[in-house]
Amino acid sequence: MIQLNKAIQKRWSPRVFSEKPLTTEMIELLFEAARWAPSSRNEQPWNYYYAERKNTKVFNEFVGLLTGNNPYWAKDAQVLMVSVMKKVSGHNNRPNGKALHDIGAANVSIAIQAAEMGLQVHQMGGFDKEKAAEYLQLDTEIFEPVTMIAAGFPADEQNPSEDQKNRMAQHFSRKEQKEFVFQLES
Repeated sequence: MIQLNKAIQKRWSPRVFSEKPLTTEMIELLFEAARWAPSSRNEQPWNYYYAERKNTKVFNEFVGLLTGNNPYWAKDAQVLMVSVMKKVSGHNNRPNGKALHDIGAANVSIAIQAAEMGLQVHQMGGFDKEKAAEYLQLDTEIFEPVTMIAAGFPADEQNPSEDQKNRMAQHFSRKEQKEFVFQLES
């Protein structure tokens, strides 16, 4: 019997991370997953900038880019990343209308690879994009920050907090396929 990939089922977006650090090999594997993501014309219109928690100065500067409640919990992740989309196509120097889709595919590839390795990532739209572009010295005519991503081992799930229980329940609550899949017939 064909089954859904277990890493897809295990993937969720925690707000509490373990103190256990990620190895260089683990971080490289996350970005290797992004490298193999599909993209229109194989443009791979993504860049990633990251800071490890052990590099306190840069990591805290990344935390400073976050907004809302994100800084309060994301500061405990082991790695923070900024995914950046290249808005202009390399083959004709015109706007790349598929770039947002493509970077989304790369980000999901990272999330699935993380789950496969026993890690988790939490993607966040709650950050100051202008401040991030300035911090990363991006030419905003060409590049646009899309998401920030917290990565690490999830905290001990043996004694989950109320927030963790709610997040996990939210993750496992999914629409039925009949609510979003429609077969057209002649």
